Amino acid sequence: MVNMMRNMLQLYLAFIAAISCNASAPLSFGGFRQSLLTPIVVGVRRATLNMNSNSHRVHTNMPAVIEPSASIVSRGGATVCDGCKPPAKLLRWAYALAGVATTGGWATMVYTTIRDNQPAGAMMPSWQHPVFARIGAMSAAPIILGSFASLATTCNESNAESWEELGSSSPSFRRQNLALATAGAASCLWVRFADVVTKIPGTNPVASHQSYNGIMQSRLIGAYGSAGLLGALVWARCLPEDSRNPLTWPKRIGDGVSKAIVSIAPKDVNDPVQVKYSLITASMLIFTGMQTVCNMPIAVIPSWTSRRLSRAFPIWTFLGAVTAFDLKEATENGKILVDKNYRYLSNGIKGFGVTYMGARALSYFDPSFPAHFTVVNQVPGLAVAAMLMIGLTLRSDEK
Repeated sequence: MVNMMRNMLQLYLAFIAAISCNASAPLSFGGFRQSLLTPIVVGVRRATLNMNSNSHRVHTNMPAVIEPSASIVSRGGATVCDGCKPPAKLLRWAYALAGVATTGGWATMVYTTIRDNQPAGAMMPSWQHPVFARIGAMSAAPIILGSFASLATTCNESNAESWEELGSSSPSFRRQNLALATAGAASCLWVRFADVVTKIPGTNPVASHQSYNGIMQSRLIGAYGSAGLLGALVWARCLPEDSRNPLTWPKRIGDGVSKAIVSIAPKDVNDPVQVKYSLITASMLIFTGMQTVCNMPIAVIPSWTSRRLSRAFPIWTFLGAVTAFDLKEATENGKILVDKNYRYLSNGIKGFGVTYMGARALSYFDPSFPAHFTVVNQVPGLAVAAMLMIGLTLRSDEK
């Protein structure tokens, strides 16, 4: 599996390098690098020139500085045009590889963290205990695959003639890319600081459930980081021309998040599908907050993974919240049963619910239940509430 992940990561990084390349330009590493950074370079240059224009200028005989255009940027003799048609087929395969790499990275974390001797001497109470716990943690996989499949489908079916048009081809396209960029960055941080995040209180010497280093750490960070980079680059390339300045991105993101939060409520409370996805969005956001900022035992809900993965699982409940919000909007616009990309998102949410509820049901067949579920036993009300809310994912999208 390690060799397969390495080869897949190498191939995927090659795709990352190519996504923003002008198809008509000669292929070169330098060209790739500058093309990828085109929106950032243009934004920085524009911001610099705007600031300089307001300051005192010294008149010399030097030629006038020409302000770079957001639509055309010179690159080593070749021209990178933001209006050029994006490489849809290449993007489709890049998203497919990113989805496989991210899911493989998560599966590796789940397998290597939920097992005996993590840390040394810590044994599972039964062989069923780690198996059922892994199944529950892998409930995040359908959400991950659904998100990447949705983006790949949008690229495959889009006839966009420009990056901006591609970004506007589906209301969820830019939002999903930004969410995956956030998830990729958060996953890299978790892998890097796993020994701190999973530290067991009161141990002397200090012990942790997980600590990645060396080649394993590099490969996991590479898998998550490249997927996050793909999402970030595509998001940046698809922005409208008047939003290419990186200094405006925090404001744009903040405005978008604020608008989404106040729009969680369904437009039509008589539409059960809108209500379903509105409640799922809210519950996923609550789960994300609980696992991120709360102490044990609250942080164990809904993952049931104690300190092993309870701080990593909110990465995917966050992605689930974004996905559920996209599906709420698609329901309001009448697209949820029509557009193929929304079917992938919907199936991802439903797959999460089926896998999660199945894992919870299997727990009753664990000989160590409930005695060795000490953390979960401290918050039985929250555990039941989480299962009820996640059970909403099993409802059909038909009214």
